[in-house]
Amino acid sequence: MPSAIGVNQDAIALRTSRPQSLIFTIYGAYSRSLGGWISVATLLKLLREMDIEDNAVRSALSRLKRRGVLISESRDGSAGYALSESARKAFDTGDARVLERRHPDEQTRWILVAFSIPEKSRDLRYRLRSRLTGVGFGQVTGGLWIAPASLRADAELAIDSLGIGQYVHLFEADHLNTDSPESGSVDQWWDLPAIGEKYEQFIHAFSDLRLTFDSGKEAATPSNSFRNYTQILTAWRPLPYLDPGLPSSLLPGTWNGTTATRLFFYFHDLMAAPAQTYVGASADSDQSNKKISI
Repeated sequence: MPSAIGVNQDAIALRTSRPQSLIFTIYGAYSRSLGGWISVATLLKLLREMDIEDNAVRSALSRLKRRGVLISESRDGSAGYALSESARKAFDTGDARVLERRHPDEQTRWILVAFSIPEKSRDLRYRLRSRLTGVGFGQVTGGLWIAPASLRADAELAIDSLGIGQYVHLFEADHLNTDSPESGSVDQWWDLPAIGEKYEQFIHAFSDLRLTFDSGKEAATPSNSFRNYTQILTAWRPLPYLDPGLPSSLLPGTWNGTTATRLFFYFHDLMAAPAQTYVGASADSDQSNKKISI
């Protein structure tokens, strides 16, 4: 079977072979249709499909539990992990970034996040800046950050998760300064060439795999779809967060985000459903085997 990594892309290859990243993807993509819980036995079996050893899976599960992403929980005598409430909320919000086809409005309105956090809470200041960067905001000044208004929910989630609403003000605004065009400001607020390079890595990594499906050399069977789509989604997840979703009029003429997005949704439309079928069948099989052994 051809590898989903079509060329040597070290950053993508590292991310898509990291147990913690793969488990995060499995819970985000598949677990909610199963009630947000997956048994350890099923997780081990699924990750073996990705060539991840059991000990590495158990270690990654422990780390995700310590981070508050997963909760250790037994059901019907089977050990497993469920999504925490905060993780479920983050995934529900994240679906709008990762799995929705974005069509930015050319008449962009902006959301501004203004904050003044006391010096004694400087760690919260750092964490808020990190969260805003992580969901695609650009920095105007130290305490003023900007993004297209479509990212309001992401900003609100970041603020609520840190419990710092008393220090933060949100504004929605238009750009009115005709002497300073938006395109020039955008170049200061975001490193678009760096984001474009991430998209280029994704395109190079998975273009060959698309050719194998287009040519009929590869079929989207449930097991094959699970392996490939889980890897592709793991590589894709960070990109929509780096990209604020600017209108095309503010993007470079060589922008390759559209090409990368089309490539991802080619795989999503082809593989997401059979991959989900495979995970559901694996979970059902584990439960049936357990009942038989009892």
